[in-house]
Amino acid sequence: MRAQFIAVEETRTRVLSAGEGPSLLLLHPIGHSADVFIRNIEALATRFHVIAPDLPGHGFSDRLDFKGKPPQQATAQHLCSLMTELDCAQFAVLGSSYGGLIAALMALDTPERVKRLCIVGSASTFGQDEDQATVLHAVKENVSRAMRAATLAACRERLGNILYDRSRVAEEILPLQLTCYAFPDRLAAFLDTMDALITSAQAHQGRIHDRLEHIRQPALVIVGRNDTRADWRTHERGAQRMANARCLVFDECGHLPQMEHPARFNSALLDFIPDEDA
Repeated sequence: MRAQFIAVEETRTRVLSAGEGPSLLLLHPIGHSADVFIRNIEALATRFHVIAPDLPGHGFSDRLDFKGKPPQQATAQHLCSLMTELDCAQFAVLGSSYGGLIAALMALDTPERVKRLCIVGSASTFGQDEDQATVLHAVKENVSRAMRAATLAACRERLGNILYDRSRVAEEILPLQLTCYAFPDRLAAFLDTMDALITSAQAHQGRIHDRLEHIRQPALVIVGRNDTRADWRTHERGAQRMANARCLVFDECGHLPQMEHPARFNSALLDFIPDEDA
């Protein structure tokens, strides 16, 4: 695995990458960084060219001027430009939580590029409208509390709050999280994104729940049965509405199955994306 910084229309974007072969784009949840996939990247890179960027204003990536667009729409367009910059004409995309919403938007907006889609624990994709504000406010509170008092213990607590088993926190990424939280603009960037998301939650350009039937790509939905951010039942119902999707529910699992159950998670992805289809 290597890290590099790529200029995408003047927005410097940090990217973790590994492997060769068909491209697989990994999108992290809001308030995190690509490092949440630390237990997945190299395992998936045995068959794929894995690309895991820090979303704009997250991790070590520059902030993005949304230019009045819903942040989810602007971010999806930014990531398509990143994949163009990396000469990836077609790719599979996996998104976790908010990243799942971005991935689904990319699948809808550029179906000629996104060949397969995986959505992981994403209330922003599958939750009912009335639940969106509640979830977004909970995320805003949990993340901003850790960012305002950025200590190793606070970062550990923040991750532990969304896992089923706190002992499964990826200790190896905590110093990186602590470092990026120390950037002077990170809290402001996060709060700006959250406020824009809350304001635009009902905007058609940033919504997926009422357009699930239009997603035609083969899709895999993964969710933890004990996820306090995303109800597994809404994910099962959402997958049933999609043209070609199936849902896997991980027991004893919270909001980050890629971190809590990496072996099962990686195996599910490798089985879902045949070499010739990625």
